[in-house]
Amino acid sequence: MKTIKRLFLGFVLAMVFSVTVIPIIWVFFSSFKSKKELMTKPWSLPEKFLFSNYSDAWQKADFAVLTKNSVTITAFSLLLMLVFATMLAFAISRYKGNLSQVTLIYLLAGQTISAGMIIFPIVIVLRKLGFGSSHAGLILTYAAGGLPFAVFVLQGFFAGIPYELYEAGEIDGAGEFKIFANIAIPLAKPALATVLLYQFMWVWNEFVLAFTIVSRPEKRTIIAGLYSVVNGYLNTDYVTAFAGAMIVCIPIIIIYLIFQKYLIQGLIAGAVKG
Repeated sequence: MKTIKRLFLGFVLAMVFSVTVIPIIWVFFSSFKSKKELMTKPWSLPEKFLFSNYSDAWQKADFAVLTKNSVTITAFSLLLMLVFATMLAFAISRYKGNLSQVTLIYLLAGQTISAGMIIFPIVIVLRKLGFGSSHAGLILTYAAGGLPFAVFVLQGFFAGIPYELYEAGEIDGAGEFKIFANIAIPLAKPALATVLLYQFMWVWNEFVLAFTIVSRPEKRTIIAGLYSVVNGYLNTDYVTAFAGAMIVCIPIIIIYLIFQKYLIQGLIAGAVKG
């Protein structure tokens, strides 16, 4: 019986690997090929690694501007998201009552609504507020959209902090803000890293909102801009398009390597508390 389970688990893992990892590996090696080699030998390793494909992709897609836009939008979105999510999650976990439960349920209900269902109302509201086709409108949308997940993860972690630590802070004369800033936040670093990583990947890779809300090409994010370029004059230049796709992945890999330790701690802590 154990052998069958292991074989089944191995089969599932092999299928997941073939569907998720192998295409990325293929795109990575294909990004170094020439156009002719990609057409004639699509599944072989590159005969010569052409790093010039990356410089061509950077210039043709104007990645300097797109990267600046994405970094700005992602940074401010995550900042707003974490500031409001930490305060709200702390309040829900510390002041338990009907209002806290209703607030949490309300936020979780928002998670069930996809962006595609409400994209047009969002665009109309942003235009009414004067944020149409602007970075500010997209930042506010991302901050609000990521709030439910961030609050859900953080309030679960805050709820696991011993209440005696809060009481010790109160005895020492600490107010609510000092308890929040000096006790809760330092202890929640693994949970904050987990939220930061997942929300960074969502904001950085998000396409529907970025493409719909921001219509001006020079203000678009790296994902929306790459899509426009690939469907423009790179629609037959696959190797340059693949190089552009790999450039988009680099920041995610860097962020993951930086926060990997905290991410694992957060997942383990969440599993133990659950």
